[in-house]
Formats: sequence, structure tokens, C-alpha cells
Amino acid sequence: MQKQRVKTSMSVPEMGKMLGLGKVESYWLVKKNYFKTIQVAGRMRVMLDSFEDWYACQFHYKKVDGTPPGEKWSILRCQFRKWRIFWG
Repeated sequence: MQKQRVKTSMSVPEMGKMLGLGKVESYWLVKKNYFKTIQVAGRMRVMLDSFEDWYACQFHYKKVDGTPPGEKWSILRCQFRKWRIFWG
């Protein structure tokens, strides 16, 4: 029985399609170092875990499939409120 391979990275064009962006905008996000990238056989790959973390902490870009951005924002805001109450 063979193990299923788990996808851990995606190409920059895949990431662009996921966000509904063109080539220039996709590579601009990569250049800004918003998420971790690696080089595989001379091609740039975006690491899925770092992309999902970035996506969950921002509101500007939206996935084409309708997944809402900013899921971690409410958690961070709640943590900030707790610290603010704690410190007075």
C-alpha cells in the first residue's frame, strides 16, 4: 500500500490563480517576502503553511474559492484585549 503524498508547496502561478492575480502581482507578493519560498529545480515554490498563515492574517487579498481572509485577526484582537485589561 502506497502512502498519499501531501502537498506542501505550490507554484507562484498556482498561488496567483488562487488569489485571482496576474503574473506581475503574484511575483510582487513573493518579492515582498510575505511567505516562505523555496527553489526546486530552478523554479520558485511557495510553502503552503506560510501562505495560509499570511492569508489568515490579512484582509486585502481574497481567494477565488470564497474562503474569507483574516481568520487569525479576531484571535489576535482578543489576545490584545486580554493584555490591555491585564496591564490596565
